[in-house]
Amino acid sequence: MNPAPPNYDVLVLGAGLAGISTALALGGGYRLVERESRPGGLCRTEVRDGFAFDATGHWLHLRDPDVRALAQEVLPDGWVTVQRRASIWSHGVFTRYPYQVNTHGLPPAVVAENVLGFIAAHLGEGGRALRERLPQDFSEFVLRHLGEGIARNFMFPYNEKLWTVPASELTIEWMGRFVPRPTLEQVVRGALGLEGDGDGYNATFLYPRQGGIETFVRALTARLPRAPECGVRALSIDPVRKVARLSTGEEVRYRAVVSSIPLPEMAELVQGAPPHVREAARSLRAATVTYVNVAARDVGGPPWHWVYLPEARLRPYRVGSASAAVPSLAPEGFRSFYVEMSGRDPVPPAEAERAAIEALATLGMIASPSDVRFAEVRTIPGAYVIHDRAYGPARQTVCRWLAEHDVLVAGRSGSWEYSSMEDALLGGREAARRLK
Repeated sequence: MNPAPPNYDVLVLGAGLAGISTALALGGGYRLVERESRPGGLCRTEVRDGFAFDATGHWLHLRDPDVRALAQEVLPDGWVTVQRRASIWSHGVFTRYPYQVNTHGLPPAVVAENVLGFIAAHLGEGGRALRERLPQDFSEFVLRHLGEGIARNFMFPYNEKLWTVPASELTIEWMGRFVPRPTLEQVVRGALGLEGDGDGYNATFLYPRQGGIETFVRALTARLPRAPECGVRALSIDPVRKVARLSTGEEVRYRAVVSSIPLPEMAELVQGAPPHVREAARSLRAATVTYVNVAARDVGGPPWHWVYLPEARLRPYRVGSASAAVPSLAPEGFRSFYVEMSGRDPVPPAEAERAAIEALATLGMIASPSDVRFAEVRTIPGAYVIHDRAYGPARQTVCRWLAEHDVLVAGRSGSWEYSSMEDALLGGREAARRLK
């Protein structure tokens, strides 16, 4: 007779921030498995020749007092607070972020177009129709609240680069705190160079003093009563028997599952999903991000932490320099960069590297390709969930069916949402509280 499968109260799939947070909040009675060779998910840091590269920008913006207390507790005196230095490169000049309140420095005709478009949207007769109803999509939101000039010169081209679809295909449910809505006074002052760059949810951020963002992950996992099991993944979930089959070949019983693996994948893992649930899962879309880690000589270029690139002539949508914010991430005399490109599919490595070096040279962050010490191309599948019109109903259908079978979701991939690192920690905590 085969022995009965071992029993765990909660099986946690994925040891990114959401899975780790779930396990911390549960405090015991769980089994946490992670398919990769180490925990952290996308919160990982690669080190080479004295350079530390995160998987693109991982700046920690904390609003919740309990999460802030947790961060300080696990890394006492291990954080630096950084005042954001972010900009936009367009029309051959840098302007400060957020774009909509910092148009000073752009060509006068562009500044006028932005300001007059904002005024027309809020006060003009032509904008009355949009003002009298709720926006139906992201395009209408931008035209209603920011105007045609800001839409044409930044919001439409940048967001199409990022999301890979036109603004008219996006809903507005993803925006939340991520898209600042300025007042007329702020827009006019910004056009005259009188407005600051403190707007937005990310005006300041925390970051580990040493070692990259994975330092935080290691500190969190050190607090777990049961360590994550890496190199292990679920092959199938039987919601009737409450048994999961793992890649180790074993079966484990559970009371509930908390999943932070990609939501469409989870819908395939759980046996017995009806056709409408599987169809909903297949309709969920996401953009893939290809990014290039670049180690380069410090040529005294612009000191921005990150730069948005709305114009089509440059392939990337954003360039970041983590060492500009935290110098310990690169050797003295050098800078580190990450250059991000979005698409339905990965960008071929040679093409991605060429586009990254072209962008860095255009921005003046390197003087020539000879300043590059090395470049490494990486890919993040499903990096940005596409919030199209099918998204809301499809996601709700999948999540409801999973919850009915004692499977809760958490995290950016698990919940299939556009969210931050803190949101992942909060989502894991909330899943644990629901189970308790």
